[in-house]
Amino acid sequence: METGYIKLEDIDTNKPVVEVKIVNGTVWMTINEIADLFGIYTPTINEHLKVIFKDALLRESDVIKECRYTRNEKEEYIRIYYNLEVIIFLSFRIQSLYTKAFREWVLNAFCEYGKEATEPEVIILFNTNTRKSTLNIPN
Repeated sequence: METGYIKLEDIDTNKPVVEVKIVNGTVWMTINEIADLFGIYTPTINEHLKVIFKDALLRESDVIKECRYTRNEKEEYIRIYYNLEVIIFLSFRIQSLYTKAFREWVLNAFCEYGKEATEPEVIILFNTNTRKSTLNIPN
């Protein structure tokens, strides 16, 4: 499975660098990778995930992918990956230099996308029941 990646560099400077490789519209990361990315401990990630899923802010079935792996031809284990939506949600719930830099990247990426849009008006509709977005371009 190709997961993409997120790299944060020079976070403690005035010009942090955020590099994101999106594969098939998202990035997939494990809890350990997210904790390393944001410079926090995995129990903190787990606490926030419980609240996010309990409050139905995201549906686990929509944002989690389980991959089975075999180790030493005998041991089978499951690795759980969380998508970019989860990473973005977590970045707005957790306070650190790393999450701040990532939040700025999210906002800048969205604004830059808006500047490069070729249509003068775009309406994005989001259906909370189906969790699908629809892009409408008015005439």
